[in-house]
Formats: sequence, structure tokens, C-alpha cells
Amino acid sequence: MINLPGRYSTVTNTLMSGGFGSVQPVRDNFLGRDVLFKFMQSGNDNGQLRNEIQMLAKARSKHIVEIYDVIKDEGGAVQGIIIEHLKGRSFEDFHLEALNDPTGYLKVLYQIAQALAVLHDADIIHRDLKLDNIKASSAGVVKLFDFGISVEGTDYHTVSNRGTFVYAAPELFISGACITKEMDIYALGVCAWALASVNMPGVLFERPPQSSARVPSIDTVMSGKLAKEVVDLVDACLSTDPARRPSAKVFCDVLQNHLVRDEHRGTFVYNDKLYILSKDNRRVGLKFPGIGGIVVVYDGVRFEITSVDGDIYINNSDAVPGSILHDACVLTFGRAELKSNRYWVTFSSSHPEVIL
Repeated sequence: MINLPGRYSTVTNTLMSGGFGSVQPVRDNFLGRDVLFKFMQSGNDNGQLRNEIQMLAKARSKHIVEIYDVIKDEGGAVQGIIIEHLKGRSFEDFHLEALNDPTGYLKVLYQIAQALAVLHDADIIHRDLKLDNIKASSAGVVKLFDFGISVEGTDYHTVSNRGTFVYAAPELFISGACITKEMDIYALGVCAWALASVNMPGVLFERPPQSSARVPSIDTVMSGKLAKEVVDLVDACLSTDPARRPSAKVFCDVLQNHLVRDEHRGTFVYNDKLYILSKDNRRVGLKFPGIGGIVVVYDGVRFEITSVDGDIYINNSDAVPGSILHDACVLTFGRAELKSNRYWVTFSSSHPEVIL
């Protein structure tokens, strides 16, 4: 029996047990809040507990469960940890509402990807991403937890191939597989399916998965409710070729753009004149006599040059139809030999935030 410090009191004797660890709700009397006490069922698994402490200390994000305290015995050996008590919803039944709430669906995926982006930026691989390890706080913020088998670095080769079946990437089904960030991205793709449908594709249950055929597109269950770019992104997560899977950051960036659709504002400035692109004015044409011009269209997600007449440059690179204007740049109208007879227009775009 583990004796907790006096600042903690037991709320209930009921334990929530997982594969290796157990979690007990307790009360932090000093701070006046409910927390969770997590400990291993066997002392032989305390290495997992120490691993979780290290990973949670290195990766901090509002989308990753917080660690508050480390409980040690009189000899200094780690006995357990005190972590954030997530009192919000779980997501095993989210498929019941996904089709009627595609924006809510994207917001959940976006927050999971945000957690992965922070982990991967710190060179941490979760290794056990699944809906069971995702829960919302009382404020509705989606958080990732259970870092017991996470690893740091890019040269870890597994011996026991630990993880959760169905969420495991095809390349994990070989002896001595190297654990990679792309495996987390594959699990993110499976999460996307699990959030959308109770009927997971049968090919995900093969060993290795997708041996007989590729997984169907997520659009088969979301029925046109997602933009094609988002569909392609989610589908790419489940590619059997790890190199074709997007990074967590790219995943976040794409979903963010679609979650703030029609909220961007692009501004062209020439001398004292302003030309605004927004949902209320989706097209701007800029033309200088004898030099040329361009037309830029806002499609709700990005600012795209749709036509170019003459020699126009974006930060000294040729402007061509299909070019995307990002953040802040300078448009130059006219070739360099025209010198002072050229024209310069600055462009900047707003950065609307996702409201969760």
C-alpha cells in the first residue's frame, strides 16, 4: 500500500486500471482541487512511470495532460505521480455526432495534432495514440495522456512492438522496428476514422494492416462534409508509405486554415491606397499601365493569384497563376532593368485563431 503525503486525501477507493498502471482520484487539500494518483500495478513496471515523468516534463502544451507532483518513498524511489484530473468527455462515441458536426470533428482532430506537434518538436514519439488516451478537460480542451511507452529520439528500435492493435502502423509489424514520428501520424489517421465511424475498415485489422487493400477514403463515411484538402490530408496519414504521411505541423496548419475559413483578411498597400481581400471582397486586381497586373482571389482559406499579365514577382520569385500569397510579402511589378520605373506593393494577411 502506498502512503500519500498528508496534503492528499482519498476521494474513492475505486481504481481505474489499464494495461500496467492504476489511477485513483484524490483530493489536493492544499490547492483545493481534484487530481489523479497514478501508480504501477507491479514494481517491475516503475520504469514506465519514470519514463512518463520525463516525457511530461519535456513536452508542455495545453493539449497534453499536466503532471503536478511526483510521489516518492522514504528512500527516494518513485511510487507514483499526481496528474491532472480530466473531467470532460471522452471520445469513444463521438462517431454518433461527427457527420452532423464536421467542424467539431475537425476541432478534435486539430487538438490531437497540436499535442503531437509539440511532442514531435521535442523529438518525443507517443507510441500509443488512440481514443482511449484522449479526453477533454472540464473546459472542453482535448488532451493527450498516458506516456508510459513513449520514447525520445529517432533511433529507438523496439523489441516487444508494444502499442495498440489497429492503431499500429504497418511498418511496426517487423522485428526490431525503428520507432518513428510517422507511426504516431498513422495512429492519428486511425483516430480520424474512429471519431467518424463505429465501423472501422476491415483492412485495418489485418496483420500487418492493409495487406490486402488500402484503407478507403475518410470521405466514404464523412459523405462530402469535409473539404477535399482535408480529406486528402487524413487519407495520407494512413498511407502504407511513411514518407507520404504529413507531419503533425502540416496537419495542424491545414486544419487551422479550414477551421477559420472566411475569417482571413489580406491587405495590399501601394502608397497610401489599401486594397482588401476578405469574405466580403474575394477578388482584387492590381494593374500598372505599361507594366502589367495580377488578379488575386480569396477562396476562404488562401489568397491565390489566378492571372498574371507582364513581369510580376513575389519576393523576387516569378509570380505565376496558382501562386499563393503567404503572411507578408512584396510584389514587384516590372523587370529589374526598369529600375525606379517599377512599382512595389506590399501584402500581409491576418492570422485568425481557432476558437475551441
